[in-house]
Amino acid sequence: MCAKVVDKKEKKDGIVTAAISEFAKKGFAKTTINDIAAAAGIGKGTVYEYFENKEAIINYSFGYFMRSLELDMEEILISKVPAREKLRQIFDLFSDMNNWSSVEFIELWFDFWSEGIRSKSSKGVLLKDMNLFYRSYRELFAAIIVEGMNNGSFRKNINPENAAAMIIGALDGIMVQWVLDKENFDFSGVVQTIKFTVLRGLSAAPAQGNSEANDE
Repeated sequence: MCAKVVDKKEKKDGIVTAAISEFAKKGFAKTTINDIAAAAGIGKGTVYEYFENKEAIINYSFGYFMRSLELDMEEILISKVPAREKLRQIFDLFSDMNNWSSVEFIELWFDFWSEGIRSKSSKGVLLKDMNLFYRSYRELFAAIIVEGMNNGSFRKNINPENAAAMIIGALDGIMVQWVLDKENFDFSGVVQTIKFTVLRGLSAAPAQGNSEANDE
């Protein structure tokens, strides 16, 4: 009888999926290896076959977590639609973020922030990964803006890198406000207002009318 072949990548991702779920419920500090093993339906020893410690799981989880976001954006980025439409669709994707079924994205994102800043024992691995993430997203937004400048839909007198940093800063800022006041903060509505403001500001020609609906 042939031994069952274990897909190590699938097994590792299963552990991380369970870990992210536990992190979202309890936070990094209160989640134990036993919690992760139980959620994954495996023994504690099996977890250690794939990860040295909880910190290693957290570091790997960040990359896994961000890949899920990238998959949602990939279809937009590779599409043939104009740069203006790409930005519009990305904002619309983001405006629905607090309704995503994938483990309370925003609160977990702040856990990654705090853990990355706090942790020093791994020589800042998580913090470096987060820095790379922000750099890649600045480059992503900047590339879309350059595309729009080249095809004439966006103004030429814009610094794409600065505009990209401004967009990301605005989106991060509304996440902070939503976490602090979920019941009263209109997350999606504010994202739509940012979308309107950004697209109007980038536009090579003045937008017609004064309604935000023109850029929705």
